[in-house]
Amino acid sequence: MNGLRRKLPSANALFVFEAAARHENFTRAAEELNVTQPAVSRALAGLEEHLGAQLFLRGKPGARLTESGRMLKTAVESAFLQIDRVLHQIEERRTGKVQVTLSVSTAFTTHWLMPRISRFQARFPDVDLRFQLIAGQVMGPTNGVDIAMRYGVVPDTAGRFVMRESYVPVCAPGYLSPPPKDGPALIRLEGEASDELADLMVGMGLRREAQLGFSDYSVVIQAALLGQGIAAGWMNIVSHWMNEEQLVPAVNKQVCPGRECRILARTTGDHADVVQDVSTWLVSEIQSDLMAIATRYPALGVDALLEPGAGK
Repeated sequence: MNGLRRKLPSANALFVFEAAARHENFTRAAEELNVTQPAVSRALAGLEEHLGAQLFLRGKPGARLTESGRMLKTAVESAFLQIDRVLHQIEERRTGKVQVTLSVSTAFTTHWLMPRISRFQARFPDVDLRFQLIAGQVMGPTNGVDIAMRYGVVPDTAGRFVMRESYVPVCAPGYLSPPPKDGPALIRLEGEASDELADLMVGMGLRREAQLGFSDYSVVIQAALLGQGIAAGWMNIVSHWMNEEQLVPAVNKQVCPGRECRILARTTGDHADVVQDVSTWLVSEIQSDLMAIATRYPALGVDALLEPGAGK
């Protein structure tokens, strides 16, 4: 162990490296670690200098791992996973609760799961949820978590079918009654194309002079809830607020990009039965929300989202 300490500038360098290697993007790693992007760059440059090896190839749109970087990533992921499992076991001994780790988006956690967390606790009083939150696109490896929500094109995405991915233009009730004098604002997620959403608005005779852009989709939805404009409401995230009538369709049309939402759940190891029960609960709750919206807004045709492989 003394030799390992001499080979690393600090233990923290491994945490920074793991986040940067997983995202292959220094900015996203910085967001996850709650530090600045230059701080991540300095830490990784210091690690590379200390090791005398290049770990990343810098460039656009991100940072690709070198062969040395891939070797270190494999070792660090394995070590972190083993440490995490032992810490879970220690925590379970102390609390008497089973820990289940979810890998989901920050927006899903904020706007769908948190409003029903008391319902979850009533159903699973002996389960302690832990989160691996993803700020950007929800895709890629599960990194050993118990349950992961992922999106992709079939057959490239494994796991249990939840729903076809879809969004509906949404806004707060009354935002368009009457429409703002200068036209409704378009609330968009930075880095994603918003032309399709804008075209839907124009098709309904709605001008869109103003735009608001945010780097976090959770904030996009929060802005829509506060009556700041119209946003693309991804159905797995806004379904709760639509059923609560805190968000309503701005246009009676949904857009399906052709991907599916699926849940991958651990089937072996300690407490695998609990993991499967939690997974089943998540799927059931999401699909129940969609069925309620299909009844509330039949013109949207939301019921088709529950059919795997259905056409757009």
